[in-house]
Amino acid sequence: MKFSEQEIKPVWDEVARLIGDSVMQLRHRGEVLSVETLARHLAQQLAASHDIERRILIGAAINMLKDGK
Repeated sequence: MKFSEQEIKPVWDEVARLIGDSVMQLRHRGEVLSVETLARHLAQQLAASHDIERRILIGAAINMLKDGK
């Protein structure tokens, strides 16, 4: 299945927003900011979420961080 850039851009925008929100939350708490702490924070959000769409987006954010993209 292929998606056009127009279809995929809103998804990546939302993934980037989730990562940005996590960065702000970690900084607000005074936690060390690293890929590992971001991924752990997002994993906690993933575990707490029951919304399938949100879980997919959070999973994509975690994968993006782990792949270094």
